[in-house]
Amino acid sequence: MNGRLFPDWQVDRDEYARVCRYLGLEPNDALFARLDRHLAQAPFANPPLHGLQAALARLPLTPFRIARLDMASRLIFPQHPIRHVLNAVIALHECTAEGYGALSRAPTGAAAWFAIMGWLARWLGSLVLTLPWLGMRALMWRTSAWFAPRGELAGSQVLLTGAARGLGRDLMLECLGRGARVIGIVRSEASRHAVLEQLPAEAPVKLLVADLSSPGAGTAALEAADVDPGRIDVVIACAGIKHEGRSVLALEALRQTVQVNFLAAAEIVAWYVAGRAARRPSRIALVSSMGRWHGMGSTAGYNASKAALSIWAESLELELPRHDEGAATITVVEPGLFESDMARPHPGRAFLFAPRRTVARRILDGALAGKPVVRPPSWFALLTWTLCLAGRRTRARVLSRAKSGANP
Repeated sequence: MNGRLFPDWQVDRDEYARVCRYLGLEPNDALFARLDRHLAQAPFANPPLHGLQAALARLPLTPFRIARLDMASRLIFPQHPIRHVLNAVIALHECTAEGYGALSRAPTGAAAWFAIMGWLARWLGSLVLTLPWLGMRALMWRTSAWFAPRGELAGSQVLLTGAARGLGRDLMLECLGRGARVIGIVRSEASRHAVLEQLPAEAPVKLLVADLSSPGAGTAALEAADVDPGRIDVVIACAGIKHEGRSVLALEALRQTVQVNFLAAAEIVAWYVAGRAARRPSRIALVSSMGRWHGMGSTAGYNASKAALSIWAESLELELPRHDEGAATITVVEPGLFESDMARPHPGRAFLFAPRRTVARRILDGALAGKPVVRPPSWFALLTWTLCLAGRRTRARVLSRAKSGANP
């Protein structure tokens, strides 16, 4: 299912219309708004989804899939979100005269027997279609799980910078969807209110305000809020800025970029390492970029700051104990092209950009699995390294041409 916050639970307007057609009801905008609010509370009122059930919940709701998931949730997955969606739509439409009339109509006499036989034939036909489809989906899920194990975070506490928008926001939602409690750092009070307005009141999120372009602001906010580093299980440094089109010699922009993208992350990790519980295993993920492998005239400060972060993270991994029971695992994240505020794809080249939520999921999976490096999407990493071997001038020409296809 597609959704703004928790795609496992929420439906968009088109999916709601398809569910209504499946149930023989007329879509209603007011009822959709109530359904949307109801489903926003569902992730916190129900246990986290796991395994094949979670994989099925992420599928967009097409007419064929609605029928298959309806059958599967009746027989195998009673807690699947589609069950909640169907029941909620029925309950909401029963509150209106039109919906009650549509749901209460029943044939009588001989027509009732034909209706029963027709229902039984449709049920058996749906079962014949559902079982092979479900088996195929189970095989696809199991195969993908071999290559990308999905770590769970139930009961864990995550510290995340850059939680207000973009990739950081998607990482926050992914952590919440896996049962974690999140301490997020955002840049301003306005950003904090904007994020909280989109989350249910009971969401286990604590947002701190800190302008990371000021040295020490992040650690000061954590200490002022009495955050205990010994109770944090995962640290994700995702805050980042990019001064597009600035000269390499624009030193003030360079200082600010390096402070936010590199030094602020180093400050928070140093604070965490100094105070973390020595015998408690933990994960530290530092979001760099594939841009760290090459220079680029219009984003020199960004690429340089990400190169510094990657090298510093690799050095940190060598310095920290790696074989103790409570060792901290360092993951360097170097994403390539994906949908973001920093690089919006040109309509003709949108297929080259990975979905941001998919990138967030890959990052979290890799960090929880203890991988030293995560580079989603993988094909972009191979392309970058190939360009690096091609020589500086060739690389510059290709990158400048590719740059013209992205909207800054």
